Amino acid sequence: MMETKIFVVKTQVGQEENVANMFEKAAKRIDNKIVAVLAPKELRGYIFVEGYDIDVIKKLIRHMKYAKDVLEKDVKIEEIEHFLFPPSAVANIEEGMIVELVSGPFKGEKAKVTRIDDAKEEITVELLDSMVPIPITVRGEQVRVLKKKEDE
Repeated sequence: MMETKIFVVKTQVGQEENVANMFEKAAKRIDNKIVAVLAPKELRGYIFVEGYDIDVIKKLIRHMKYAKDVLEKDVKIEEIEHFLFPPSAVANIEEGMIVELVSGPFKGEKAKVTRIDDAKEEITVELLDSMVPIPITVRGEQVRVLKKKEDE
């Protein structure tokens, strides 16, 4: 059996998800000609379609409202792997940093990072304006970094 290839499909900007959904529906109709579809949020105007034959994809595009074209050269999985595994929410946070809580009951409060749990993507902070330092554990996406380290 032929090996699958990953093709880049150009779309109208902002319509990537719609085109991906159309490919998904089409894939059900044309038995196993399309294996997977990826529409990364960070990439505007393009989606990736894994299939066996570029001609099948070109034929499908003709009937899709927001799909424009397919690039002739296929891409390797290594080139798009970073879209498959989103970065950790705590990747750029270190102990000692000053952060602002952007959601939850302490929204708007400034705090110092005291501990980071990479596995759970949580950080423990102590509010700067509180009389008694109480450790609060929040998800990594609930904070915004204000200062790298207190001593810098």
